Amino acid sequence: MNLNFVLNDYVLIWNLLFNASISQSVQSFKQKLWKNYRQSYNELYKEEEQILKDPKNYIPCDDTIFDMVKNSDMYKEIRNDTEKYRMELLQNFDNIKKDLNKNLKEILKFDIKLYHVLVVDKKLDVIGMDIPKSRRVNTITWGNRVDSDNYTLAIINIIEHIVRKELANYRSEYKDLVDAVIELAIDNELTSRLLNKSVYLKGDKSLKFLKCQLYPYFLMYLGYSKEEILNRMMRDKIVFELDKYTFERGLATIDLKAFIDFCIKHQKHILKINELEII
Repeated sequence: MNLNFVLNDYVLIWNLLFNASISQSVQSFKQKLWKNYRQSYNELYKEEEQILKDPKNYIPCDDTIFDMVKNSDMYKEIRNDTEKYRMELLQNFDNIKKDLNKNLKEILKFDIKLYHVLVVDKKLDVIGMDIPKSRRVNTITWGNRVDSDNYTLAIINIIEHIVRKELANYRSEYKDLVDAVIELAIDNELTSRLLNKSVYLKGDKSLKFLKCQLYPYFLMYLGYSKEEILNRMMRDKIVFELDKYTFERGLATIDLKAFIDFCIKHQKHILKINELEII
């Protein structure tokens, strides 16, 4: 998997104009534009889909507001901050790319094409914005203020949203189960590997019990032996009686989508087990 981190002025400006203001100076600037160019401002709101279809080649019908924002000192500062943020994401991705891809291949067992990450100011808190189905490339928009705490976690967070987009319509009638499997795969397993410590208790609390029930089968899916599974349950602090489970060796040969199918097909058996507990 590869990520291309891009700063696109049209994407950044649109998000500055139509998301919550990140500062008083931005709010004042937006109010001034609204007062003096109300019709153009309203029309620009409708341009989101056109911009995101093909950001690199987008040409506005009316670039009055875009030009005014671009030429402002406020925007120049925001753009510089966003470029620094983009470079931090890019450099961290380059540092962990080899290890990340090795582990993704072992966990997902299917390929994801190149994704373009349209980087905006992290104070905007734009996380994995939906892109129109008519998009020409695999793209997400990203700007998250908590990224500055740990850029490795930022990259994992981006990967998680990409995987969710890839599986957005997959077995949608079983959304909770699909969400639980994605959490196990990315939030828990991938993060644990990259940070070299277990984070299996992390995640959506509403999915906690479901994930615990899927967990023994997920370890089989990852190809662990019975002895390795016993070690893993102690490390991850999720305890179950392995002898009560049929060891499904075939799970190690399928990809994550097929694992979801297995869980759905056998859910009556998997979800009735209630001996699991968290230490």
